[in-house]
Amino acid sequence: MVDRHDAHDNLNQTSRDTRDGAGSADHLAADREVPLPAMTAADGQDNVVQLWLDGEATEADARRSNNSAVEIWMRVQRDAGQMHQVKAPAHLAANIMAALAPKAPLAD
Repeated sequence: MVDRHDAHDNLNQTSRDTRDGAGSADHLAADREVPLPAMTAADGQDNVVQLWLDGEATEADARRSNNSAVEIWMRVQRDAGQMHQVKAPAHLAANIMAALAPKAPLAD
């Protein structure tokens, strides 16, 4: 049994197309991606920092544009690097295994 439950099942095809905008130029234009003006301005301060983060600009250019943003991202990189180096204590794996139920299924 096929039950569509569409709100406009009782409309004829022409009414459906007009209501949904199918096939109209307005409908096609609305589905197109439009870049934001702030993101396309090559001379914006934030854009230079973004280019630097993407590896497309030098750090010196980014610092001239927005030194505080560069400092924040440098700190984020440094802190992430430190966190990446943190190792769990050696006994942690043994404690986890001991806490598991004795009849726990083994992974295949």
